[in-house]
Amino acid sequence: MRNKSIILTLFTLMTMLAACGTAKKAVTVPDTTTTTPGTTTTTAATDPYDAVIATLGNWQTMQCGGNIKLSAGSSFSSAIQMRMVRDEAIYISVRPMLGIEVGKIIITADSLYAIDKVHKRYIAEKVSILTSGIPVTVSDVQDIFLGRPFIIGQGSLSAELKPQVATTREGNNIVIAPSESYKGYGYGFTFDKSNRITSLDIVPAGSTTAAYQVKYSDVRGTVAGNIAHGLNATATVEKKKLALTLTFKNIDWNGNIKIDRNIPNGYSRMSAKSLLSIFSN
Repeated sequence: MRNKSIILTLFTLMTMLAACGTAKKAVTVPDTTTTTPGTTTTTAATDPYDAVIATLGNWQTMQCGGNIKLSAGSSFSSAIQMRMVRDEAIYISVRPMLGIEVGKIIITADSLYAIDKVHKRYIAEKVSILTSGIPVTVSDVQDIFLGRPFIIGQGSLSAELKPQVATTREGNNIVIAPSESYKGYGYGFTFDKSNRITSLDIVPAGSTTAAYQVKYSDVRGTVAGNIAHGLNATATVEKKKLALTLTFKNIDWNGNIKIDRNIPNGYSRMSAKSLLSIFSN
């Protein structure tokens, strides 16, 4: 497995850690959407922000199968299993052959664990080694995976957060961008005319070109609202071009799930320096 399973989490976090808000003039536009089976839409003249948050359902737990493909110099692909407890934990099990787990990643509110079963080694660190002081939460990372818009450190968009964002129209699309900035970057979520998320774009201040981008696909209506069942993320980290494709299947919501955080006996611990060196080797 080498360190491939760890890169998945690190890439997702590194994509978000540069994020900040770009303030734009808010506008209200009429909605002219047509009904798309399986997704939530709105009626004419609805405020676009209100239309988007109306598509966000509630959930407590999630588990599913899926596939990951990662390009970071070399390529890696594998079947995965994912489990989430909302606002508490993310578990990703890497299973490249015959459903056999070769590694897993667990993210909690304050900790990051990565276990390599092939080489019997693990990482156990505070999440703060990756966040650089930016208040990224487990909830934020969960929203990235599922295609749900959010404000860093404050959770999924809601009626209460409306004063902290700006909504603009770009052609037939709607862009919602939080107003607070982080380290010279802005971030915004783009939605099509049916209020389905199409991308998360992270843009350096003064630029119109995204430095990092997550494109979403196969958005379906679920008990948790509109959820993207596919994402493709691209970024350049430490001069390495990274691309991540992730697809979900057979999502089960609000069931009983278990996330095992125990480190197997006899495993050797890797340092935080070893984790971060993934992008420089």
